[in-house]
Amino acid sequence: MRRFVLLAVAVLLVPTTRAAAQTTTDTTAVVCPTGLSAAGTKVCTAALDGITMIHPLAALLMNGGNPRLGSAGVIGRFGHIALGLRATTAMAVVPDLTWAGNTDTVPVGRRVQLYAPRVDLAMGLLQKQMPTGVVGIDFMLSALVIPRNRTNLFTPVPGSRTIQDATVALDWGIRAGMSSPKLPTVSLSIMKRSTPTVQMGGTTNGQTTAWTFNASAIDVRLFTGKRFGWFEFAAGAGVDLLSGKGEVAYRDPGTGTVGEVLEPKLSGMRIVTALNLGVHVGPLHFVGEGGYQVGSNLALTTRYAENNPNAGKFFGGLGVVLAR
Repeated sequence: MRRFVLLAVAVLLVPTTRAAAQTTTDTTAVVCPTGLSAAGTKVCTAALDGITMIHPLAALLMNGGNPRLGSAGVIGRFGHIALGLRATTAMAVVPDLTWAGNTDTVPVGRRVQLYAPRVDLAMGLLQKQMPTGVVGIDFMLSALVIPRNRTNLFTPVPGSRTIQDATVALDWGIRAGMSSPKLPTVSLSIMKRSTPTVQMGGTTNGQTTAWTFNASAIDVRLFTGKRFGWFEFAAGAGVDLLSGKGEVAYRDPGTGTVGEVLEPKLSGMRIVTALNLGVHVGPLHFVGEGGYQVGSNLALTTRYAENNPNAGKFFGGLGVVLAR
């Protein structure tokens, strides 16, 4: 058990020691063109900074905290599964996408509580008794589900993977863990996640800014936990290695012309912590999750009302897991 914990901690410490000095999104290769009006330059700059700021929020909703909600353990035994339904939520303060560059601060456009429904499946692969406990490995699948017409904040782009009336992104990963009757369970998980490409804003009907982007991530999570009768807790932390593609369109308020589309590169790293508390009722496990995505210095030049781009973000979630 001790060797397993030390190895897992070492895996996490390598990237986390770099996280504090790394920005979340890199747009240094993309700059606004010359020849814009003064207001147009401000709108273009704010559009680039805005997609930089919103991208980690999309990644947070995509990733959440615990890959297997409510538990730090593994199933292990081949043929056994755990099926979960969850929703991760976080508050978004979206800048005003009609801003015309006529003030020093971009005002608030919308405050909205966002929800990301997800279906999780964990399947046991193998289990082995060791002198210090039972070691197991699980294969994990997950699907991010975005129902259509539930929000007008963003729209999935045509060509996204759909099932019925929902846009879906499929993820996968693996978890290895060790459990012992006397010690807390410890596990290390790695997940590959992604979101559909979505559009926000526009350059017509008074709007001056449009974003098109997606988010991808490799998540690493180290969790520990224990079950006490009906109740179970799990706590952990990890890192999200973020990437994605973005397109920024803008309209120059001074001339009324729409500028060329800019394509900033979206990448970076975020540290995430999470706590799960749940109760078992028969084969069902009802779980609540709370967590925090640590902030990072984005080095943006645009000022946003009621929105600190460098601040961390709290998130929450509820779900139910059926284990067989």
